[in-house]
Amino acid sequence: MITIQTLEQPGKSILSPCVVTLGNFDGIHLGHQALLDRVRNLSKETGLASCVVTYDPNPAIVLGKNPDMKSLMTLSDKEEWIRKQGIDYLVVLPFSKELAEMSAESFLEEILLKELKASRIVIGFNHCFGKGRRGTYELLKEHSPKLKYSVEKMDPVYLGEIKLSSSYVRGLISEGNVSEAAKCLNRSYSITGTVVSGHKRGRTIGFPTANVKTNPDILLPGIGVYAGYTTIDGIEYASMINVGRNPTFGENSLTVESNILDFQKDIYDQTIRITFTQRIRDEIKFSGIENLISQLKQDEIDSRKILNAKPSTDQIRLQ
Repeated sequence: MITIQTLEQPGKSILSPCVVTLGNFDGIHLGHQALLDRVRNLSKETGLASCVVTYDPNPAIVLGKNPDMKSLMTLSDKEEWIRKQGIDYLVVLPFSKELAEMSAESFLEEILLKELKASRIVIGFNHCFGKGRRGTYELLKEHSPKLKYSVEKMDPVYLGEIKLSSSYVRGLISEGNVSEAAKCLNRSYSITGTVVSGHKRGRTIGFPTANVKTNPDILLPGIGVYAGYTTIDGIEYASMINVGRNPTFGENSLTVESNILDFQKDIYDQTIRITFTQRIRDEIKFSGIENLISQLKQDEIDSRKILNAKPSTDQIRLQ
């Protein structure tokens, strides 16, 4: 039922007492970051190992509360982000209806204490576990003297008057407000995908694009044109990115296309990362190709200004 892995030694059991926190950590926004910071600091103060517990898939999907919900990051991206924070252990609980039926007391004793050796537990202000969501801070506090662990609750993190949550960040990204979402995440929102063959129209009008096949479970920003970056083999390239349905050409399927500025290489079948910095405009159905080209030229100007990306010397000679 439980999959335990250390970040450096997958499959190794936890043998020593830990500072443990648990949650979905979707997107790892500023509230999550504060929680992870507290766990890491407690680990340093006490000499205990640090441990993060997460669930896969998201319980809201498995239990039918939000079956169509898209995630803000893949499990592998989540693992990578947590690895960079210096956390000792990452535990992935395969979430199922059977796990959801486990009582909060059994979850506490069998998983948190027996399997994970929790000596100190840090829980987010709104996180619950166990059947009926009975595993709250209050329940943990009640059982702590008898079971000999300590517990503390993290307060919510606010951005202005907004209480941060993954659902709030999802709403911002869905409406295309990636610049505001970046404030919540402390980084620009990004997705990964594989470059696939498209209709190749872009190259015929001077704006070749990388057509990106993305993970269908990951949230795409709202339809529109964005300034951002495309990361290829660890190198970031300024880009203008379209999330949309190409209405000018009568298409309907949703696509992600990146026009990588001043870039000429063949990258078919490569995995790349698309980072969304700022939304430029809505998607528009143009009356003709010339109007489309004119708008794309303006989009490039806007993207370069936003990203502070000057044209290469080759690009200047071509213009």
